Amino acid sequence: MIATVTEKPDTPKDTLQSADKPQPDVSGRDRLISNVLFSWAAHLVFFIAGFIMPRMIDNHLGQELLGIWDFGWSLVGYFSLIQGGINSSVNRYVARYRAADDMASVSDTVSSGLCVMGLAGVLVLGLTIGVSLLMPSWFGERLADNIREAQWVFFYLGISLAIDTALGPFIGVLTGCHSWKMHNLIKSGSHMVSVAGMIIVLLAGGNLVNLAQAYLAGQVVSYAMRVVCAYRACPGLQVNPFSARRSTIKSIFAFRGKILIPAISVIFATQTTGVLIVAYLGPAALALFARPLALTHHISTFVHKLAFVLTPTASSLQSTGNHKEIKALLLKTVGYASHLSLPLVLVLTVFGGPILQLWMGKEYAGNLLPAILAIGCLPEMINRPLWNILVGLDAHGRAGLAQLFASIASVTLIVLFLEVFDSNLVAVAVAVACPRLVVHVFYLPLYVRRRLNIHLRDYLTHAILRPIVHISPFAACLAGTRFLLNINPLIELAWGLAVGGTILVVIYWRYVLPERLKVRLSRILPAYRSAT
Repeated sequence: MIATVTEKPDTPKDTLQSADKPQPDVSGRDRLISNVLFSWAAHLVFFIAGFIMPRMIDNHLGQELLGIWDFGWSLVGYFSLIQGGINSSVNRYVARYRAADDMASVSDTVSSGLCVMGLAGVLVLGLTIGVSLLMPSWFGERLADNIREAQWVFFYLGISLAIDTALGPFIGVLTGCHSWKMHNLIKSGSHMVSVAGMIIVLLAGGNLVNLAQAYLAGQVVSYAMRVVCAYRACPGLQVNPFSARRSTIKSIFAFRGKILIPAISVIFATQTTGVLIVAYLGPAALALFARPLALTHHISTFVHKLAFVLTPTASSLQSTGNHKEIKALLLKTVGYASHLSLPLVLVLTVFGGPILQLWMGKEYAGNLLPAILAIGCLPEMINRPLWNILVGLDAHGRAGLAQLFASIASVTLIVLFLEVFDSNLVAVAVAVACPRLVVHVFYLPLYVRRRLNIHLRDYLTHAILRPIVHISPFAACLAGTRFLLNINPLIELAWGLAVGGTILVVIYWRYVLPERLKVRLSRILPAYRSAT
């Protein structure tokens, strides 16, 4: 190849140098591992805060007001449907156009997204004011003396969401440019500031309204930093919402429509579950249900962090025609998702009750709720990379409809159990879990088999068979310590994690971790030992 080039005397010198110089991988594959690891590290802030804040609210303000806090988030969550899919659209098209070195289209996409989302933010603000005023007539009887506080909590949380909606496309710029480190630093750092402010509020004797104000302040800081960093991550970006193109907006909305369907399904099921629990059982019951749900959410988030970086990568690979690479990426990441989620779900299934008791106290302890919710979420966690790759390929429409039907089925079952059979929170957990299992165990693997021409045998091997073989010693250790030792459950958990975790680390190092990660860890550990 070099000889051929040097035979042309008119070839410019800088062209020869650029031919010899390795070109950057605009698909982001070379940064997948570091991006995922950094996303996990950043999420630890949310994970720790998710344990600290509910316990502090419960201790300082009581279980009833903790339920009011959860209820405020449940109502605000409905408004996130207004922004659903736009940020992912910007993410996808920024990655795709950058891979083609088309900065004009990148700028058009971001400008159009900001134009649309600015109007959406105004709509969220208007709805927030309206619902705040209507809350006494809707929930006054159930919330009683706490209704005024619930109104103001919802109002400030709604303003936070309005800001998130209006400026959300800047997140799509950062992630579309594969700047996950910067994105997660801003996200975790601003959340740390918000949590610190909320802790100070509680220690100073503040109330729920002051907590919501502290959260709003953190959101303002977060998006000010995102705007600045988006321009640094994407040189050449020129944003002017008033120059938005109708054709670009149509493309964004066409892609958004497929994203919005699964977003509706998640929000409809999650937020409506909270509202129904408050309506039938009261805010204190929602506080009890929300804690094991939060544990499963944190586990799911770690898997989502692994999968979310795949959307722009799949889009970039599609733009260059690397379909074989897409299939290999899907199988590999589904295997990683399974290896990550299975041990965490096992811990929550076997020791969920003791963990809840250690975290929140005896009133929150119970084994059935965390076990049912964790098992119900497991197939969805395993299939999360599959879903994000479908999004990157713009092939997620039917899969989103299936998730929507599952959410409708869940809400219908919840109403049936609470209204007709006067059931409890365990029945609600069953209603949440069962439809998810049906979609992610039966429908989604078969859909991907047809859509991407992936053999079901290959999928089952990577997603189920290999992970079960690798994790079985860990599962045996957890079950053995839980059901054979007959001592304090927390001591049983410690023994199970110590023995089973050691075996799991050895197996994962030998058979699961990618070679690039093992090389990095091998370099870090000797450096750490020499430093200490």
